[in-house]
Amino acid sequence: MFCAFCIERKINMEKTKIDWLDEVLVRKTELLEILEKLLRIPSVRNEMNANSNYPVGIEPRRALVEMMKIGQEAGFTPRDFGPLVGRLDWGADDLEPFAILGHVDVVPVGDDWKTDPFVPTYKDGKLYARGSLDDKGPLVCAFFAMKLLKELGFTPKKQVQMIIGTDEESDWKCLTSYQKQATLPEQGFVPDAYFPIVNGEKGVAHLIFHYEAEQVLAKYQLLQFTAGLKENMVPALAQAILVGDKITKLAIDYEIYLDQQGLLGECSIEGNQLHLTLHGKSTHGSSPQNGINAATYLAAFLKHYDFGSRQVSSFLYTAGDLLHLSHNGMKLGIANHDEQMGDLTINLGLANFNLQHGGKLVIDIRYPKSITPNEMTKAILQVGAESQQFEVIEQKPPHYVSGSSPLVKKLLDIYEEQTGQKGSERVIGGATYARLLKEGVAFGALFPTTQDTMHQADEHIPVADLLKATAIYAQAIAELACM
Repeated sequence: MFCAFCIERKINMEKTKIDWLDEVLVRKTELLEILEKLLRIPSVRNEMNANSNYPVGIEPRRALVEMMKIGQEAGFTPRDFGPLVGRLDWGADDLEPFAILGHVDVVPVGDDWKTDPFVPTYKDGKLYARGSLDDKGPLVCAFFAMKLLKELGFTPKKQVQMIIGTDEESDWKCLTSYQKQATLPEQGFVPDAYFPIVNGEKGVAHLIFHYEAEQVLAKYQLLQFTAGLKENMVPALAQAILVGDKITKLAIDYEIYLDQQGLLGECSIEGNQLHLTLHGKSTHGSSPQNGINAATYLAAFLKHYDFGSRQVSSFLYTAGDLLHLSHNGMKLGIANHDEQMGDLTINLGLANFNLQHGGKLVIDIRYPKSITPNEMTKAILQVGAESQQFEVIEQKPPHYVSGSSPLVKKLLDIYEEQTGQKGSERVIGGATYARLLKEGVAFGALFPTTQDTMHQADEHIPVADLLKATAIYAQAIAELACM
């Protein structure tokens, strides 16, 4: 259909500099409506209802289907790669590909939310919901930037491939499946981290200590210890159940401990059982210093009592001493610093013990390129851990793109132009899809002055940040793939 206005608008835009933020503002309502649709889907991985059609659960798949539908309605070409991952293409198949990667799955909700995590809620200019910041909000911003460019009449000179995963917060089954069916572009960005740019990501490894069940007679017995939802989250809640002859004294000691440490918790006596609960503060496991690890604090209290079991003592000592308030791995002998990538960090993400079945501690390690998982194993053995069963399993190697890369320079220039703020390189402990690309970086959407609530209760993002990020992405896609 002939549209003289559209042609005239396109010609005028070619002659004048585009105000990207203005173009986003006139579409604000539509942007938020799209995002709200995704935020209402509780797309947490769920093994309970997983099957061949829903490999990581029904809801992550439902979120993917919704995003693909939205993309197709906007005029992009949907590509089917099975139930775990989808792709929206803009541009001819014979063009050089440029990747934008994001995900629609979210971490478990946890406790202490003041709003319903799957009912988008606006308060004080901020949008509250699980996934608003990680990663549905930024993903929709990048998608809407593509949609805006298409509406303005831009023609891509590269094929923009928006690749959407459903298992980023866990095992990356989605991108593993994708790479068996298609080749990833060499260059692109991921809207799943921080501005100005993230051009380096530490390696990820899991250190797992295993503990066997051991039947003993002692003054106290640890029936159960549980803490944590995922390896890459600081546990916000830890609970333990004990039995013993003089548990009233232990209950009093616990209340004193909570008061001394400035912590919140509860204890109750049921028959000869003592139930202990400790509340911490959850945050992303790559920045454990920003949280309060309920598991290590509870273990630090319990380690002083005799449970008559070498396995229990080892479990509590490791969690409550070697891992307690030692975010750089110093007590484990694996502390390491790299000039470009910074310090190694550790987070005890999962802690479980049962008198009948034993247990394990799962530690999430973010390490620089100056140390390897094999070197970590040797170092841990040297500090006396040979008496414990443990393994270090590499999940993802370190990733770094030079600051002299044209991609890094271009994105930093765009950030500076749009914000008026100086851009700089950054390395993080978090793992994004960027590390899968030869020249891949993470680019937003969290601004330096905005509170980071990823993986936390009351996750939120300022609406103004959503609009500004969309404007930045629009200019970035225009200059990298359309000009």
